Amino acid sequence: MAKKQRKQNRQAAAPAKLETTNKTALHMKDMLGEDALGKLKQLEQTMKKEQEQAVQAAAEQKRREQEQRERNKSFAELLDDYEKKGGGKYN
Repeated sequence: MAKKQRKQNRQAAAPAKLETTNKTALHMKDMLGEDALGKLKQLEQTMKKEQEQAVQAAAEQKRREQEQRERNKSFAELLDDYEKKGGGKYN
């Protein structure tokens, strides 16, 4: 009997929490105002641009490092790569 009452109390408490969070979310939006929301959206866009630039910079750095490794390979390493690709004269 007590277990059933506890389960019912827990089930009733969950929607109550959801309702309070919805109410506070609506009030926060009203409290911020249009100017603050505009600033937040602009900040979000700026952060996205910065993140995209960081990803592009990392990709460019990786490409440069790979290119540098290719330039620094010895003749033996280049020959091994060529043979692995099956580009030998007698294959």
